[in-house]
Amino acid sequence: MIKINQFRSTAARVLLLLAVIFAVGAYSGDGVKRTGNSLYKSSAEFFVFNINNLNIPVDNKGVIADVDPGTGAGGFYDGKVFLFSGGFFMSGITNGTMWANGVLSASRIEDYQPGPVGSSRTDPKNKMYVVTAQDEVFGPAWQEWKTAVSIGADFYDGDGDGAYNPVDLNGNGKWDSNEDRPDLIGDVTAWTVYNDGVAKSLRRFTDVEPQGIEIRQTVFAFASKGVVGNMLFIRYRIVNRGTVADKIDSVYFSVAADPDLGDYTDDLVGCDTTLSAGYVYNGGPDGQFGANCPTFLMDFFQGPVVYIPGETFVDANGNGEFDAGETPLTEAHNVRGVVMGIDTIPGAKNMPLTSFTQYMQSHPTHGDPNTRFELRNYLLGGVSKDGVPLDPCTWAFGNGPANAGVCATWDPHFMYSGKPEDGTGWLNTTPIDQRQMSNTGPFVLKKDQPIDIVAAYVVGRHPSLSVQSVRTAKEYDQIAQLVFDSNFPSPPAPPPAVYDVKTGNGFIDLTWQTAPQVNYRAIDTVLDIDRRLQGYYVTAFRTNSKADMIGGTVNSTRLVTYEMDNIIHGIQQKKSNGAIETYLERPSAEYLLDSALYSKPDEGRIRLRVTQDPFTGVPLVKGKEYYFALTTFTLNHKVIKNKATGTYGPAGDYIDETNGAVDEYETAIIRVVYGTDLFAPASDIGQSKKAAGFAGTGGVKFLPVNNSELTGDTYTVSFKADTTTIPYSASYSLTNNRTGTVLISDSKAYNFDSTNYAGKLTEGFVLKVKDVAPTVAPDTRQTYTPAANKWFVDLNLLTASLGAVYSGRDIAGVGGSATLGNRQSTITKANRLRAIEVRFGQPGKAYRYMNGFVGTSALSRRNSFKYAAGLNGTDVLPSRGGAMGQFGVGFVDVPFQVWVKDSVYGEERQLAVGFVEKSANLPGGNPDGNWFPGTDVTQSLEAIIVFDANYDASGSQIEYTGGVFGSDSAWADIRGYQFPASATTVTDEQKRIAASPLFNAMYVISLSALTATSTFTAGDVFRVPVGTYPYTDADSYTFSTKQGGALTDAEQKDLFNKVNVYPNPLFAFNPETSYNSQAYSDDPFVTFTNLPEEVTVKIFTVSGALVRTLTQADKLDGVGSPFLRWDLENENGLRVASGMYLAIVSSPGFGEKILKFGVILPQKQLQRY
Repeated sequence: MIKINQFRSTAARVLLLLAVIFAVGAYSGDGVKRTGNSLYKSSAEFFVFNINNLNIPVDNKGVIADVDPGTGAGGFYDGKVFLFSGGFFMSGITNGTMWANGVLSASRIEDYQPGPVGSSRTDPKNKMYVVTAQDEVFGPAWQEWKTAVSIGADFYDGDGDGAYNPVDLNGNGKWDSNEDRPDLIGDVTAWTVYNDGVAKSLRRFTDVEPQGIEIRQTVFAFASKGVVGNMLFIRYRIVNRGTVADKIDSVYFSVAADPDLGDYTDDLVGCDTTLSAGYVYNGGPDGQFGANCPTFLMDFFQGPVVYIPGETFVDANGNGEFDAGETPLTEAHNVRGVVMGIDTIPGAKNMPLTSFTQYMQSHPTHGDPNTRFELRNYLLGGVSKDGVPLDPCTWAFGNGPANAGVCATWDPHFMYSGKPEDGTGWLNTTPIDQRQMSNTGPFVLKKDQPIDIVAAYVVGRHPSLSVQSVRTAKEYDQIAQLVFDSNFPSPPAPPPAVYDVKTGNGFIDLTWQTAPQVNYRAIDTVLDIDRRLQGYYVTAFRTNSKADMIGGTVNSTRLVTYEMDNIIHGIQQKKSNGAIETYLERPSAEYLLDSALYSKPDEGRIRLRVTQDPFTGVPLVKGKEYYFALTTFTLNHKVIKNKATGTYGPAGDYIDETNGAVDEYETAIIRVVYGTDLFAPASDIGQSKKAAGFAGTGGVKFLPVNNSELTGDTYTVSFKADTTTIPYSASYSLTNNRTGTVLISDSKAYNFDSTNYAGKLTEGFVLKVKDVAPTVAPDTRQTYTPAANKWFVDLNLLTASLGAVYSGRDIAGVGGSATLGNRQSTITKANRLRAIEVRFGQPGKAYRYMNGFVGTSALSRRNSFKYAAGLNGTDVLPSRGGAMGQFGVGFVDVPFQVWVKDSVYGEERQLAVGFVEKSANLPGGNPDGNWFPGTDVTQSLEAIIVFDANYDASGSQIEYTGGVFGSDSAWADIRGYQFPASATTVTDEQKRIAASPLFNAMYVISLSALTATSTFTAGDVFRVPVGTYPYTDADSYTFSTKQGGALTDAEQKDLFNKVNVYPNPLFAFNPETSYNSQAYSDDPFVTFTNLPEEVTVKIFTVSGALVRTLTQADKLDGVGSPFLRWDLENENGLRVASGMYLAIVSSPGFGEKILKFGVILPQKQLQRY
């Protein structure tokens, strides 16, 4: 059986109107389920609560769920209907006459109309008024609340003047307790007022007159995905305006509902007197929800206030009224929220649930009430609608007949008061289309003395069994009652994530600012709460529903999780059954958020770019709807501990043994039509062009964030070497070339991650500069040519320093050549790195440094590397260094030359070189004046020292030789040395070089011969490339933005030339309905695409008859959308015939485009009404 929630064609609506007209006063039903409010309402008449796990529309005359906001009526949970219609019933005695009225569309009872008593139902003031926790303080919503107050809404009177005037008295931009504000409870509050002024001729019970009753209804909810997210709260403020009587006696009130848990024919009902709650559940699997169908529960959180002599007060004067001076025995409470507080009412009490009644749709003996008397009987409870007392032992719809021993103890006023979750007590045993009434009373309505009744809708779903969902719902209800009784004491939720969605060429961008949530911290020492942001995650949905599964198909998938980079890595939760489940595993580093950055209001920003269908992996389809939700999740640090240590503080995985530390706050579904921003698309990643320089692996790009700020100017990013830092670094600056303004100066904030949009916003974009760390070539890239002539052992930089070792100390991981004691130059910097080659067989000259000759002790001689020309006769005594070849000669012949040959810099020049010779008194020494490293260069020390200086054939580079200066002398030593004061011809730069170990050496090249006779062949070349060139002062990049991010006129014209219509032909249905759960497959439409903002589409038959004219005002997603749907109806709202059609698409500035398309419509069958 199909439950008909909507009438989708004009013909059906006509039939519905006729059916209602003929049914007034005499309707008994025919077994087909219908709705009373299927027609679409304007947004002023309704509001949809969809901020948490429930999706429930409410309207401005008391109807709950059975309201069509344009996407279908009903209350939804996990993407499926659980509530067909909700509302209330009421009955009392006025001037001796009993009356009954109410609002429950499923039973065709709608006796209330919008507005206060005496107002016109069409008065524009009689609408829904909505305030939210995220509204701007003193902003438009707070100002509009003035109108709500004028017709009865509550407000917080901060200044105590009795009038509502929301003004920021001290101008601090925040609300303070001495300032007025709306009656906001929860995260969203929707308020309206309605009255029972519907004429009796239009009522279900035509013998009931209006009673002058108005109800000021407040509906509120909390934005949470946790337990509180399964709740909706409704406050009915009932006011007798005294237009009929000053006092209405024996009033009973019922929270009533037509619940439908998926398949509405298999529902069972019950009540819990300890909770003052009624509920509906399934005993087994449901056709829509499956094996674990949820339970829907309605609870009286706050019953009406009543004064009962002898029970709630001592009636000293016997007048039945609680008068001043009389003794209260109890007190009632009126819970009004954190801002308004709790009213305590002495001498009274809040009435609980006084009966629970079940009736069944269109049942002949226990069906919808057809008279005021039948409804009154249902409100009293314990009787059938004709007043016959119920006997649980004989009641055919329960288990009484099978429980003869105990059924007589069951109170018939509380139908099915057993525990289905345990299988005990009085239980409903007949699944059917149910109605349920949770009743309370009697109480009195005195003129202009409001009575508040607060009810809650609670949904609970067990993970595996339908009947156990009853237990879950009751547990949730107890939590909700505690929260309510405590006047909602929970600390405020984090500020909601404010997001922006834009589509571009091949992608969808979802962007949000992070600072409001990162800076959030809620502390409550009483409740032991220290709640902080832990992260975000984004979920994609296959359909316009948040259900995880629909029809056995996966409907949701988590796209990405971002987590704060703090001590908490993963989060595990201990469930009620003792099982440990992982809530969160630490994401990779790119998804960790640094609080120092993301807490900054102007820099904390996340942009998620979606480039393919999350479920199929195919590219995004233009015009297709995609659905997402952004969830903020927080963590209560008071109740978690490190899993390994059992304490709070150490970094690692944490466990939540309370299973309540995590709170989630999810947005409503974010609907995105890919291609919506076709004429003003989101900008793609901007690329730069290298203007100059040598850092080949460098890069600059820019991420457009705010198109409106893009200037269209050209920019230059320049670099400046910082030779003072270890390791080497360079800063960069950004300059607007047109204005000459330096926008970023000397920054070292390198980040090239194009998915990371955090950072400083500069003229609409975030600059991305790639970090380049200089590196030297490993031994595997140092080559000898020809390879067959290689005369030395394999290079090994890692353990033996064999090969060319960089001599500076500003490159990470390079510690100097072990051959020369790991000495490193303080002069040589990475920006001076060049590719070099040693050309063997080409004669050259080198500076010679002697080790082991100078010094009076063996230790001092071992540490001496004096320039050979500076040695004297004493140094070569056998007791000192011993004999040496070419005594007194420091600049000697060598059989090689070293050249810079760098294709990146375009340089080729010969370099100055040196080498060490070791005393023969030391192991491996051979100071013969000829360079040859021998078979172990680490013993001979005859490594080639390559200086960062051009070759001087005369050998007169004073910093490498030292010399005699008047009466003083200072000979070079590769450990570093000082010139005397008399060295007046030596420059400061030469002095600085001389003082450094290895002077300004670029490389130390250590080679060990294969054998004692191995040698090179003339013409051989040993090449040492550069691993990575760093940024230097010579590097620069340029790029230009696109002004405003807008398309050019030519680009826009090109798009207009591509105006099209799809599907073409349309054959019976639109493919979109295959993924949109809110669309109907037999309601197809065609879509015009690539449309500019201002457009007119005229649709004709092939014979030239105008069928329909559409304009930009008909675009579903606003005038800026390039898409326009035609619902295949003509100007009169009637479905067109199958056939061929012509469309003339015209737009100022672009011209016209003529399209031809075919339509083949499905067969349409009307249901029986």
